[in-house]
Formats: sequence, structure tokens, C-alpha cells
Amino acid sequence: MVAERIEASGLNLEERIVDIWRCAKVIKGGRRFTFAAMAVVGNGHGIAGMGYGKGREVPIAIEKAVKDAKKHLVRVPTYGSTIPHEVRGKYATAAVVMIPALPGTGVIAGQAVRAVLDSIGIRDVLTKSVGGNNNAKNLVKATFEALLQLRNREDIAALRGVTIQDDPVLVQSLRVHQSEPQRQRPVMHEDRPRRRGPRRDKDGAGQSSASPAVQAAAAAPAAEEKKKSE
Repeated sequence: MVAERIEASGLNLEERIVDIWRCAKVIKGGRRFTFAAMAVVGNGHGIAGMGYGKGREVPIAIEKAVKDAKKHLVRVPTYGSTIPHEVRGKYATAAVVMIPALPGTGVIAGQAVRAVLDSIGIRDVLTKSVGGNNNAKNLVKATFEALLQLRNREDIAALRGVTIQDDPVLVQSLRVHQSEPQRQRPVMHEDRPRRRGPRRDKDGAGQSSASPAVQAAAAAPAAEEKKKSE
């Protein structure tokens, strides 16, 4: 599928840094360090792009990566908060599988793949890296290869020359359900007496929680009977 190029002018793009790498070159006077960065930009509504930049300093590398990403913006078809269908993308030895998910599932993905999906605006999807390489660069490129293979219902209907009816069950399931209000626990009144169990002393024997005056009054009849018996 040929990607549709988008101009960055007039778009509110959000930048995300995927990763930063440091490279050292051995020269006569020692080692020279350079930095490389990969960035992803997107508006959160189906438009995203990736870029790669190098520089002597980290800010310069990030700036170049963001500029490169804005030059390679593409439009990705979505279906609600997920993708239209299952898709698999491969770049070099990295491979990514993406499966649609119901609302509330969230983005199940790693750091590199999540940055791409968040920039597009996909909030519910299942992903899995099934390749032999988990390099962040290759994973991002494999993710874009997979996203560029997506086609919506209108494109398929136009290619086949037919009208595809919407599945009412699927449409109903893709609606975001409003969360029910949480039930609050009833507040205990301060004037309500609290039940307390018998206290435990160091020896483990039970000890009453009554006041000393009440304990003395309760022990008085027993003391009198003991004196009479003596």
C-alpha cells in the first residue's frame, strides 16, 4: 500500500523520543563521542511519522530526529480506538503482530511499539514481538510497516465493488462504556459504641476491658463468700 504523505504545517504534533544511542570513535587524540536519536511524532488522530538523527550533542541529535520525523508523516486508518484488522509487520529480523482489542483493554506493547501507537491515537490493541531481534530501531520500523498495511472498510468495499454492512454486535462492543460510579462505604457514626474484644496480656490470658471500679464491684460478692467459708 502506498503511504499518503502529509505536510506537517498546521498540525499539532506531539514528540516522543524512542531511544538515544552513543557511539565512540577512536582517533589519534583519544575517543570522539557522537549521539544518535530516534523520534516519533503524531497528532493522536491517525497521523504519525518517525525520524532518525545524529549529532555531537544529544539536543542536536533529537532536533534532527524530530525534523526528519515531520518530513515522513503518514496517515494510518483506525477503527474507533483500535485497528481495523489483525496485521503483521516485518523489518530485517524484527517482526511485530498487532491484533484489535475491545475498549478498555489498553495498549499491550513494549516501549518502542507503544510510542508509535500512542502518537497515532490507538488506545486498545494487543501486540507481540515475534521476531528474533528486539532492537528499538527495527521494532519501530516493523511497526510502521504493519500499520501501512491497514485498510478500512471503505477501501475494501471500493476494491471489491460491494457494500459491506456494519456488524451491529461489533459496533456495540466497540463503544466505550462509561464507568459506573464506585460505591462508597457507609461512614460509621461516632456515637455508635464499638465492640471490643478481650485484651490479651503478656501471658496470653484474656483481660476484660471494663473499668477498675466495675471490676472491683463484680469481685466484691466473691470475696465475701470466701470470708464466710473461712
